[in-house]
Amino acid sequence: MLKALVFTLVTGLAWNQIPLTETVYDQVKNVTTVRLPSTKLSGAKGRYHSLSFSIDYSFPGKTPVPPERVNFELTSVVKARSLNTDLYVVFVADGKPIHFSSNRSAIRNPVRGRPWIGEKMVFLIPREDFLKLAAAETLAIKMGDVTFEFSEELRNSVRSFAEGIVR
Repeated sequence: MLKALVFTLVTGLAWNQIPLTETVYDQVKNVTTVRLPSTKLSGAKGRYHSLSFSIDYSFPGKTPVPPERVNFELTSVVKARSLNTDLYVVFVADGKPIHFSSNRSAIRNPVRGRPWIGEKMVFLIPREDFLKLAAAETLAIKMGDVTFEFSEELRNSVRSFAEGIVR
């Protein structure tokens, strides 16, 4: 356990140089995961109470290798009792919509005392496509008829994460 923590600190500072990025080595699985922790993208907007995102990728062992894909996770809290099963989610980079496949799952009672429901969506984005998203001058996520714009600070955190990916 202590070795994993030391590895996390050393690799996080040595080869990563990305602020707020977590690097964790799982000795049992022999897999290293690099993660940009969950960050709030938006508060209340339209039918949504909030939207957060996180990004991660993994590689075998301790030596960084280019990942085939990057997982871009969105977590929403919907001000409703049910989810839109036909929800169409697209990333909008420099005004161009881009669709990626995702795995979706519901989160029951995400806000205590409210009859709302949450949703976790994980988009499996090929590395090269993710690097293009990260390099975009403008970035947004469109969920149905609601668009969530990334601020400059949030775009910079995505860009910094992308710069840390071994190519």
